Amino acid sequence: MIKKQDFVSPSDLEKQEHLSIDWLSKLHPRDDIKLIESFPRPLISFIELMNWGKFQFSQYLQDQTNLNKFVHNRIIVDGQFMKFCEENKITVEVLYKDALISWKTDHDFEKFFAQGIFLIKTKELEFLHGALFHKGSSFEDEISFFVIVSEKNYEGYVALRNQFDKWVSTRDRSNLHIRVVEGNDIPYTKDHTWDDLFLPPETKSEIQHLVENFLSSQDFYFQNKIPWKRGILLYGPAGNGKSSIIRTIISEYNIKPVTIVANANDDAVREAFFYAEEHSPSLLYFEDLDSLLERSLDPSTFLNLLDGISAKNGLLVIATANEIKKLKSNITQRPSRFDRKFEITAPDFKMAYIYLKKWFDSFLSTKEIKELAKSANKEKLSYAYLKELYISSMFEALSNDRKSPTFADIGNMLKRLIKDKNVLGGNAISTDKYFS
Repeated sequence: MIKKQDFVSPSDLEKQEHLSIDWLSKLHPRDDIKLIESFPRPLISFIELMNWGKFQFSQYLQDQTNLNKFVHNRIIVDGQFMKFCEENKITVEVLYKDALISWKTDHDFEKFFAQGIFLIKTKELEFLHGALFHKGSSFEDEISFFVIVSEKNYEGYVALRNQFDKWVSTRDRSNLHIRVVEGNDIPYTKDHTWDDLFLPPETKSEIQHLVENFLSSQDFYFQNKIPWKRGILLYGPAGNGKSSIIRTIISEYNIKPVTIVANANDDAVREAFFYAEEHSPSLLYFEDLDSLLERSLDPSTFLNLLDGISAKNGLLVIATANEIKKLKSNITQRPSRFDRKFEITAPDFKMAYIYLKKWFDSFLSTKEIKELAKSANKEKLSYAYLKELYISSMFEALSNDRKSPTFADIGNMLKRLIKDKNVLGGNAISTDKYFS
């Protein structure tokens, strides 16, 4: 499981990847490399350049059976890749050194990548990586990337490439963005834990285990030829933590969050599913699904995407709804669409007491907090209302030149909030939107 300390700030990343003497010393060409002079390096055709690389350097591969050439730029030999190789005991040997490109970053470090032909090896894997200048079709300088790998080593190469992609994504805090289809991506920080989440312990534990079992059971799904996906429906009145559950999941795990804008159409939902599959494991979430299906989404289109013809591998789909009765039974009562449903309700007396104690413990007695919890439970106040009770009470105290509110201040604020809730039908306050 990914831990928060595995993430690295952008400036620290650049510091690790800068053009250091240490990295350069590891990119010294081998002394035993002999080029066949009868086949000089092409300067124009990229296809001929790949053929040249195969002809000149395939002899340094132990396995030369059914060699294939693939165009790709998922790996470049720079400080970041060298750091990955160092951590994973991967050897990078320079067979042909072409050039070194470097530039200053915003944090005043020097980043670089090396061009040439490189033999990349582990105990189980070997392949050639090429990055070379050539003249393109418009006779302009281009850099193109390719791989030469045997049939036996191809799957290993793909696995290493994917491992590197995930390693980069995991370390880089600048990659922490919620992908919002048809909207602006939202940056987030991994600042929420299961301990921060106020839910009944059995509900919280069940959701946590469901998510962790899903993320750790890819092999089980594949071995049993079951699509690696899971659906969760969270329903209940606004302000009680449905969106906080989503926030906790994207904070605790290495999973790509994807969503759509509030007024999204069917095309946006299709794009969201496609993007989530492409960047799996992903958390694809739909807030206020009941409202979305009423306003802008065609239910049959949504269900077809949820079921899908493709495998939908690596998708954890979570939807929230304030009123489950608005959702048809073909959504709520069919496993494999939303396999598990959890009602997220207003806090009972016990949970209200625990939550209020978090905010008021330093200046109220246990008896007073219990009295507030009793009133909150009776009026079915959401966690959002209880948090607002603390904020408005503190403002009341500050306006009267006091550092903390009195029990009378808090009681007056409680009466106002109850009045607001009753007058406005319980929808006056909601923190269920992810960023409010």
